[in-house]
Amino acid sequence: MSRHSKNATATTHFTYREREAAGHGTIKRRFGRDSQLSFGVCCLCLASTNSRSPLVSPDGFVYCKECIYANLLAQKRTIQDNVTAYERFIESQERKKQDKTLQTERETLQMAMGMAEGVGAGQKPDKALLAMQKLKEKVDRATDDEKREAMKKTSFWIPDCAPTQENKLDKPDTMTRDPMSLEPMKLKHLMPVKFDWNTSAPDGKPKVLCAVTKKEISHHHAVLLRPSGQVILATCLKDMVLPTMTCPVTGLKLRKKDIVHLQAGGTGFSAHSTVEAKKYRPTMT
Repeated sequence: MSRHSKNATATTHFTYREREAAGHGTIKRRFGRDSQLSFGVCCLCLASTNSRSPLVSPDGFVYCKECIYANLLAQKRTIQDNVTAYERFIESQERKKQDKTLQTERETLQMAMGMAEGVGAGQKPDKALLAMQKLKEKVDRATDDEKREAMKKTSFWIPDCAPTQENKLDKPDTMTRDPMSLEPMKLKHLMPVKFDWNTSAPDGKPKVLCAVTKKEISHHHAVLLRPSGQVILATCLKDMVLPTMTCPVTGLKLRKKDIVHLQAGGTGFSAHSTVEAKKYRPTMT
């Protein structure tokens, strides 16, 4: 047994700590309550929507009016730029096709003129001679193409033989989307909401209250009644809304599509929220 065989660096394999230090293996991190969005917070600026004209998307995400308007405007500008670039790409492709067609027609015309000069003025061209000339030119052209392709493979440093890659553009998406769910969404799909705020919370942060029970809504499931803009707890929906299909606060008539389920606030419990993030890295075996 050697002198240093008992040292940690004398092993023939990596330990768990050494693999982590070398940057191998999937990384997992667990988030706490501070990393979760609270109910009534804008999903873009992460600030409270108190007195900031909150709007709700069809998927139940809450945004500030200023933030979601700016986001949709930025999306429209990006779409416009992508459409312009795609139109230029299509025009360049059409131009290349036209140039190729003109080049083919020019070569055909030059070939016909050369054959006419070879026959001579006042003489009728021999069909066999014309056929032989066409066959010879076709063979010469094929040979030249083969030589050119072989040169491209072997002499790639020559500018004319350098490989080129065309940037192909796909047809851009022209729909604006919800920043959180990535579902198609337009400006007219946003719904105004009237949150009932409790500004006298112990921690100093305003909290959203149920419009009926006046209970604080933190991680609870809540729904938006679209005609009135009122937000109530999902537990009140079955007893106070569904039997009569009217708003319990304003008395307005409701339809099924007028009931929008809002995204609940996050917690630090894995049974309620996604509290773990993973990042894949190659594993050392």
